[in-house]
Amino acid sequence: MAAKIDRAALPPAPAADTTADDLAVLHPERTVVLAGRTVTVREYGHLEWLRLLGAAEPLVAAIAAHLATGREPSYEDALAVLAQHADALAPLVAQAAGIDVATFEGMRPDDGELLLMTWWGCNGGFFVQRALNRVAVARAEAQRATSAGARSTPPSQPTGMTQPG
Repeated sequence: MAAKIDRAALPPAPAADTTADDLAVLHPERTVVLAGRTVTVREYGHLEWLRLLGAAEPLVAAIAAHLATGREPSYEDALAVLAQHADALAPLVAQAAGIDVATFEGMRPDDGELLLMTWWGCNGGFFVQRALNRVAVARAEAQRATSAGARSTPPSQPTGMTQPG
């Protein structure tokens, strides 16, 4: 038979130090070793994102088109979308990793994919959120257009009331 535990009699749990976790949430950074070199990949800051929106537009549009299908993307689907925009993507990845574009372009395929996925882990949420917003707006506009075509009938006179005159 199980015994009932008096929680008041238990010692308090030690307080967790969440300072490092809070900082990781606010500004996630990930470190990877590529060809023997340690590279830190960081999340873009707010103003940096605003400046990158134009360069990111084709990628956001491609992600939105895929999300609009309603099908859950696989890793290969996501990689194919990124590959379609490799030329625009290279400066974005290089900037977050603090390397030049030529270094990123010259990486071995395994290292390049590891850096790309690490970058996506830090910054992919930005692209996905923009794409989800776009899909939601398109769906709302389509629904509004559909419901605008159906008009309701005018209300009838309440029963038992006569019109003046």
